[in-house]
Order: sequence, then structure tokens, then C-alpha cells
Amino acid sequence: MPCPDVFVQDVPTFVRSCGLSFNDYFDERRPAQIDAEHCVRLNWEAFFFADAWERERFRSDPLLYCGLLTDPISRQRFRPVADSPRALHEGVTYFFENQQHREAFEEAPQKFCLPGWAM
Repeated sequence: MPCPDVFVQDVPTFVRSCGLSFNDYFDERRPAQIDAEHCVRLNWEAFFFADAWERERFRSDPLLYCGLLTDPISRQRFRPVADSPRALHEGVTYFFENQQHREAFEEAPQKFCLPGWAM
């Protein structure tokens, strides 16, 4: 089934509507649950887990596990570190390459919180 031509707002719903499935982020032998309770969003990326324990393991130190993220202002991939500027918007933590990008995001978060691509 082709993916609907909609803007991605609810990542788990979009993934399910496309008929996609993923394995647990930590244990590829286990299927991830594709729902909000088993998903963590950082910037534009979404991480899916098989159970609540794995999700909380990731949430306890996301910088240890997330790898590269996309800065929502520059759209460049970078590896956030402990002192990377960050902001929380609608329950999603966003990390930035620099303080100027965080400030630009905070001025108009709706403009940058999602890629804005129709999928």
C-alpha cells in the first residue's frame, strides 16, 4: 500500500499507514512496537522500541545512543554532545549545532519542528 500524501505529524501513525515495520533500536531480533508509547522523537528522527524498558533506557541518556541528528535550522547532520543547545517543543527535544540555531527555532518553532515535506 502506498503511503498517504500527508504531512508527517504523528510519526507512528504515518509509519503504520505506510505498512512499515522496524526492529527494536537496541535489539534487531525483536520487532519494535509502532505506537506513541514505544517511540522517542529527537529533532526530526524517530526511534522505535520493542518494550517500555528499552524506550526508557534510550530516554535515560539519548545522547549516548542517538548518533547523528538533523539540525532543524541548517538541516545538516551532526552529533549532539552534552553541552549542545537544546529546546523542548510539544514534547520533542531538539538539539542544535549552535546557540543561534536554537534561538531561531524558539522564535518560530512551528516553522522548523518538522521537515515540512509531504510524504
